Amino acid sequence: MESSQTDTSTVLTESRNVLYGDPSQDITLQNVYQLLINMNGRLTSIETGMTQVTQMNRTLTTLAKKFSELKTKVNEVESKVQKINVRCEKSESEISQIKTQHGNLDKQVKNLHINNKEVNNNLQSISDFMDDFKVKHDNNVKDVKQIRSSVSRVANDLDDRTTELRSEIKSALSGAREEHEELRNKVIDLQCRSMKNNLVFTGIQETEHENTEQVVKDFIRKELHISDWIELGNVHRFGSGARAGKRGRPRPIVARFIFYKDLARVLSNTYRLKGKPFGVNQQFPDEIEQARKSLYPLMKKKRAEGCQVKLVRDILYVDGEIYNEERNVEDDIATNTQTHTKMSHTPDKNPVQKRKRTTTPKHY
Repeated sequence: MESSQTDTSTVLTESRNVLYGDPSQDITLQNVYQLLINMNGRLTSIETGMTQVTQMNRTLTTLAKKFSELKTKVNEVESKVQKINVRCEKSESEISQIKTQHGNLDKQVKNLHINNKEVNNNLQSISDFMDDFKVKHDNNVKDVKQIRSSVSRVANDLDDRTTELRSEIKSALSGAREEHEELRNKVIDLQCRSMKNNLVFTGIQETEHENTEQVVKDFIRKELHISDWIELGNVHRFGSGARAGKRGRPRPIVARFIFYKDLARVLSNTYRLKGKPFGVNQQFPDEIEQARKSLYPLMKKKRAEGCQVKLVRDILYVDGEIYNEERNVEDDIATNTQTHTKMSHTPDKNPVQKRKRTTTPKHY
């Protein structure tokens, strides 16, 4: 390259001398021709050099591409190396944790060895305890057998005594039941006797500051048309109902007659109350009243059949004979299955539900 540069500079100098002239040399055609020949040779060498430069450029371009590819691969390798470094760091951390865990496991194993020794000692203690327990158990079994034998003897004695006590208790209870039933019947009989002269008047309106005795006497005179003097004892209202100035069914009045003949006369005139909102009933204890209620449907049926019926307390007489319920069960099944409400001596125009009270229903 240095020789070519020297030749080129020489040719340029010669051409400059030919064009501009050299005072020390004359310009001739021979010089010009020689100059052109030199220039032609030089241009030929330049063309050859340009071809080499083109090849070098191609080679450099190829090298640049390969270098770029190599750089890309180097970057990929660096990225992989970084990932490997990260993994190595994680592995080191995991290895550190494993070492820590291994140390903990060593401690736990040591503790397990210590605990194992304690367990062995405890097992030995338990074994000794079980041996003692077995000995005591055998002794207890012997004692239990003796106790069972004693208990068996006591149980036999108790069975005999229990049988005797049961028979005595049954006898005592039977006597107590009979005595209770007898006392109950006596109490009911006394209640019936004490209520024998009592009548219950229903449907009479209540007023404030009323004289109940005078109200009953006025009712007997106006509604039953009995103008004779009637001697009354205790007269008062009872139970729940509409009080003075309130709407609803008024409270009933119970009146005690001094003379039974006056009571009988009042009852004989109750037919005059038919179609009116009043009622007059005899008073009975609850037990008698419930028994009478169960006989009302049968009494009504027998009366409809033309039989002579009479109800004395809780005993029903049909044609002069006491009615035997067991003998007439088949005839009374249809009637007794119906539910009957309390019936009054004279039916009300607007019947309402009544509370339970110790009175005889109307119409009987």
